[in-house]
Amino acid sequence: MVEFLQLILLLGVLALTLATGRSKANDTSALTARLRRFAAKQGLVVVLVGCSAFAGCVAVASLLHEPVPRIHDEFSYLLMGETLASGRVSNPAPPLPEFFDTFHELIRPVYVSKYFPAQGVFLALGQKLTGHPAVGVWLSSALACAAVCWMLQAWAGPLGGLLGGSLIVVQLGIFSYWSQTYWGGMVATLGGALFFGAVRRLWSQLTWQNAFWLALGLVILANSRPMEGFLVVIPLGVLFLVRVWRERQWKTIPFWRNLLLPASVVLLLGAAATAVYNRGSTGSSWKPPYFLHEQQYQESPPFIFMPARARLIYSNPWLEYYFHVEEMGFYSSERSVDGFIQHVARKLATWWAFYFGVLLIAPAVVVGLLRRGPIRTAQLLVLLGLLILGATYDPTSTIKSLLIDVLALTQMGILWIVFDEFWEWIALVTLGLLVLDTLVVKVGFPHYSAPGACLIFFLHVQAFRHIWQYRSQLGGLSHGTTGAERKRAARALAQGQIAFPWRGFAFLLPLACVLSLGIRVEAPVARWTEDNHGPDRSSLPMRDWSLRRAELEAWLEQQKEPQLVFVSYSSRHQTAFEWVFNHADLPNSRVVWAHDLGADHNRLLLQQLPGRTVWSLKADSKEPQLVTYSEAIAVKDVASVETRPSSRRDSPDF
Repeated sequence: MVEFLQLILLLGVLALTLATGRSKANDTSALTARLRRFAAKQGLVVVLVGCSAFAGCVAVASLLHEPVPRIHDEFSYLLMGETLASGRVSNPAPPLPEFFDTFHELIRPVYVSKYFPAQGVFLALGQKLTGHPAVGVWLSSALACAAVCWMLQAWAGPLGGLLGGSLIVVQLGIFSYWSQTYWGGMVATLGGALFFGAVRRLWSQLTWQNAFWLALGLVILANSRPMEGFLVVIPLGVLFLVRVWRERQWKTIPFWRNLLLPASVVLLLGAAATAVYNRGSTGSSWKPPYFLHEQQYQESPPFIFMPARARLIYSNPWLEYYFHVEEMGFYSSERSVDGFIQHVARKLATWWAFYFGVLLIAPAVVVGLLRRGPIRTAQLLVLLGLLILGATYDPTSTIKSLLIDVLALTQMGILWIVFDEFWEWIALVTLGLLVLDTLVVKVGFPHYSAPGACLIFFLHVQAFRHIWQYRSQLGGLSHGTTGAERKRAARALAQGQIAFPWRGFAFLLPLACVLSLGIRVEAPVARWTEDNHGPDRSSLPMRDWSLRRAELEAWLEQQKEPQLVFVSYSSRHQTAFEWVFNHADLPNSRVVWAHDLGADHNRLLLQQLPGRTVWSLKADSKEPQLVTYSEAIAVKDVASVETRPSSRRDSPDF
């Protein structure tokens, strides 16, 4: 439904554009002049973009509800944020860890999230300042949007910064799973934007301020998405170093004073903080908890070209099913030719749906259609092919998946020709590395490419710029037109005429994006269907198991006595919907969630955590209810409640 309404908006923009007919260039000159004057106040624009994102996040959450953890990763990040907010980098391993062993968390030798700490730092900041980690998410969104605006001011000029900053606020900054869940995305975007914005400015002049932002961006990337951060840094970083070497800037005082010294100080401080975090989590300054978690839990490697690992033993059947069956299934299927082709098509579709969607795909396509000759023909064929395959897509068809792969790669080639400037090519090469990473990683999500998100919005801005500058009559002057056509073109130029009113399109489409934001926010309230791979996946659902868990936990927190809940699952349980996640100070938490391991084994935990009101909960019930533990035992032997996963289950949709 959401995509259908967005398509209606796009068709409306095209209809209004065509309905304007021939228009005068000075029809939009007054508005353009005002926008240019406003955009020239670059510092003010950056602040307004960030404030708009933060205010929008608060407004949407007030209208719907505050973010509630749903995905495994969200619970893990919340554990990290709470740990850091308490002044620790890790927590002692809880007693009887098999009761609390869960996804994406280390339970031994310490109790800590497996993830890199940048996202947790923002959650801790929100927790410490307001008691709400969601405020940290909204703050990261505001800073990321402001940083993208700042970066685009250097890459595309003040007006490009205003347009790109507004687009990221509307598309991702206010309502997306990057800004309304704890899953992450905005922190890595912030790091990438600081790096690219600083390098572009340092390209022209070495200043200590931009060296500081460059180094800070690198520290954030290294502590949020280090692999993808390394990939995005390579192209421009290498070119910048080559430029410094060729121009012998390394022999000048400004190089050492304005670049190397401030950058080195920030990088050394960042490295020291990272080492402290690693040592507190794994005992080694060089070993992040992510790597230790890989050793303890992962049988399948993160990349499909790597060999499988040795068989592991897990503390409960659900961990075993998730890592040994589900994740190993992804890994094994993508190592076959047919499976790889099908997964590439799915990943590319997800990537395009998230970063472009129904509306922002239009400028990228229009730019190709405005070019005469083979490029226009190729763009038209790719567009028609993707529309036909999208309408008839069968995920099990290798042929159709292969055609989608070929057409997607052709589209990238068209963009390479259409975007023919140096900085556009840098952006395309960098994004190409991120897309390649997405294709070879075992399971890929859009936030994996977050370090390069600012470059995607740079290309959006450049597409609008190409459309704005297009004049169809003038294009004919260089294509062997007749004398009469050249005279008409010259006359149109003198009169400021535009043969096809694409400037109206460039004005109207951003407004359509704003209207689309309202549709997307309304979707969960109206229960409209939406693309599970779009920006809003898992963002503030109005009816979901996670809300029921949050409701029960809030009720338990209000009780006088501390609480203990034994959670059991049916054989049809979906491992994506895990209830057993706990607070950082687990033994002293008001509410403790534990796996139900049977009456005999449960007695050990009851002895370790005395004085608690004990409950039993069947998480896979249609409406999970708390039942007193003694009553649950009386009804059925609890030892038989925790069943093993069924060999055939529906795959989780997340």
